[in-house]
Amino acid sequence: MRLSNANYTQYRQLQSFECIEAMNQAIRRFLYTYGHELSESAVEVLKTLSRHACEIIGVAFPKVETIAALVGKSVRTVQRALKTLEGYGIIKRISTIRTTGRHKGGNGHNVYVIQPVENVKELPTDTVDTPRVTPQMSPRQETSDADVSSAQTAQKPAETMLGETVYSRLKNKNKDDITSAPSEPTLEQLDESFTPDIVPEEFVKVVAPFFRSADAIFELYRRVLIAYRRSKLDKPIEDVLGTVIKAFKQTVFAQKRGRIRTTFNGYFYRVLEAMLAVERRREVGGLYDFLTLEA
Repeated sequence: MRLSNANYTQYRQLQSFECIEAMNQAIRRFLYTYGHELSESAVEVLKTLSRHACEIIGVAFPKVETIAALVGKSVRTVQRALKTLEGYGIIKRISTIRTTGRHKGGNGHNVYVIQPVENVKELPTDTVDTPRVTPQMSPRQETSDADVSSAQTAQKPAETMLGETVYSRLKNKNKDDITSAPSEPTLEQLDESFTPDIVPEEFVKVVAPFFRSADAIFELYRRVLIAYRRSKLDKPIEDVLGTVIKAFKQTVFAQKRGRIRTTFNGYFYRVLEAMLAVERRREVGGLYDFLTLEA
């Protein structure tokens, strides 16, 4: 099945949920069942797709490069994560064809349709392409973006067998055991210690007293990445971290004063965008002065 890369009407026909809450519930159920088998990257990619699937509920069509920038991973890592999610059946990937422009008739971007839980497949663990996150590993201990060779993977058969054994036992538990087992924390209940490594620790320390949820902190920092990318600053993002924190504090002050009429994240983004624009003007002005002196 191939779609036009600009046919919004076709996208609407792919809607897979009646409401956003139904989509969120399906994702929670999927992560509850299979989250221990997925890498942090795969989980973050799925969450990112869900945030882009709210207009046409269940349908997202960001570019791979966009997803990579939002989750702070390489394009190759995101491609592996998408392949894994597709293998589990939680997403369905549909290719598109370009209908306009110089590359008309060529491949367009992919459309990702989040699937209801009943469509999710049960796969053996050895088909998963991404690193396993076991209960003994924290989210910050995930393997790096560097590729792991098949030879290195083959050196750990015992680990794979152990994972399969545990998974088999979990599947064969009787209903009484499942009922009495403590429920796992939801995404919103994960505290700041679960915040992905892409978020600077200094930012986490400042934000955590106001947003205890790792997901809320990550969402806020995602706005930082977008604002920084659009500012076209030459300096690295680490060099404007002080400006980022200053924008956050100003937003908190505005909230306490009752001046925010929209959302906290939206107000923070606008404040930071304005501050980074000033930083960019300073860069350009400094370059102009330097060229003038050289002349």
